[in-house]
Formats: sequence, structure tokens, C-alpha cells
Amino acid sequence: MSVVFGVAGVPTNYKGKLKGLFPWLTERGLNAVEIQCTYGFKMSDENKKLYAEKKDKGFYLSMHAPYYINLGSLNNQVVGRSKSNMKDGIELAKSVGVNRIIFHPGGGHENTVEGRRVAIKQLISAINEFTSEIDMGDVKLYPEIGGKSASLGSLDEIIEICRECKYCYPCIDIAHLHAREIGSINSKDVLKEKLQKIKDAIPEKFNYIHFHAYTINYGDKGEIKHLTHGENMPDGREGRPNLDDFVAVLKEMNITPWVISEALDSQEIGAKYMRDLYYN
Repeated sequence: MSVVFGVAGVPTNYKGKLKGLFPWLTERGLNAVEIQCTYGFKMSDENKKLYAEKKDKGFYLSMHAPYYINLGSLNNQVVGRSKSNMKDGIELAKSVGVNRIIFHPGGGHENTVEGRRVAIKQLISAINEFTSEIDMGDVKLYPEIGGKSASLGSLDEIIEICRECKYCYPCIDIAHLHAREIGSINSKDVLKEKLQKIKDAIPEKFNYIHFHAYTINYGDKGEIKHLTHGENMPDGREGRPNLDDFVAVLKEMNITPWVISEALDSQEIGAKYMRDLYYN
């Protein structure tokens, strides 16, 4: 497996056309883009061709599903639409050589132990249903840690989804995890323990782990907003989680990483920072 560091979407600091993005990233030592399908699994034929060509030339591509997809909803119509949308996304991914689709587990549940259990059971059932109805090809699905404490996507829930769904692998957004747990990742050892928990629970899928890494502002309900790379919290505290610690843990645990930076308006800066740390 290859070491992958890249950006979420087209960075605001890049001003050219899409075809020029790839050499711009390569100049910074980066080799990946997470295509943002925020408003639907849609792509022009021109961009499909461009992405497919870059995949063939060794650029790594993942794809983020629309935020409105909600496979854990208790509304059958919402789940039905979400399943259909995910099928469309899988076909799009296969057409451009993308083999990782990241998605949010969703919400609409009662935020109680029982309510969350019912929603996760619904989500697992929905995923297993639609993945059994189509040819998945090489596509893997990545449920992402949720940024708000009430949303589906705790660390334990992500592990459960990946354990119960053949095609699901963990997307560990370390900033979301830090925020939803109200500042839990305050040391390298804590982060290492959380990653070891995943490795112990689903060892056969751990090698395919997908990371989102950046710093985040949070409150008593979890995520408030992504921070710009190097930005402090509003109260002056250093932005967390600490990216130096994150990269150190990757190296200590011998993880061959796939890391996407979602730093606010500075994705390429955050990605290059982590990439340089990794190789130093």
C-alpha cells in the first residue's frame, strides 16, 4: 500500500481550472483528492475523464457522499432514497476509478442508548441490502466519525458498522472524534489507544483505514467549525487535535496512511504539513 496525503475538494487557494489542480498539488508533495459530492453524485463527462486519467497516473481519489444521505433514518422513504443515491454513487465511483466512498451515518434518531441502537441496526440493514443488490467492484464504503455528540458515528458505532457490513471500512476523522468527545484527544497516548481499539476490533480492515485530519473548534455539543491550519481556538488555546502527535502515532503504529486534510480554506497547507512530518 502507498502513503497518501491529500485534500478535500479543490482548495480555495487554488485559482485555476481542475486540470491544473493535480500538478499544483504534486508541487507540494501531495498525491490525493477527496472529491466532494456535497450536492449529489454528479459529475460532468469532462471531469469524469480527467479524474479517470489522474487515477491511471497514480493519483489517489476518494469521494465524499452528499450530506443528505441518511441510511440510519427511521423514515423509510429517506432510507429508500439514500440507498438509491448510494447505488448511483458507487456506479459513478467505478466509472472514474474511485474505490473509497466516505459517508456520514446520519441522524433522525432518538439520542438515547436504545434510540441509537435502533438507528444503527437500521443503517446496517440498509447497507447490507443495497450492497447485495449491485456489483460493488473494488469500491469500499467508509462510515465517518460524526462531529456532533448527538449524531450517529461514535467510535464504537463506526466499529460496529464495519464489523457487520462486508463493504464498510473505518473513516476516522480525528477532529470529529475530538469534538464529539468534548476534547478527548489531548495526548498522543489517547489517540494511540483509540486506534489500537479499532485494530483489535476489526484487524482485517484496519490496514485500509481512512483518516480526516485537521484541527477543530467545539463546544458542549461537539463540532462548531473546522479551523484554518495553525489557527488557535477562540479562547486562545492551541488548535487540537495535535497533528504532530497524530503523525507520530501513524509512524509508531506502522500505519501506511491515507490522510485527507479538511483544514478550513487551507487543506493543502495542512496536508503538506503532515506529509512533511511523516517523511522527516
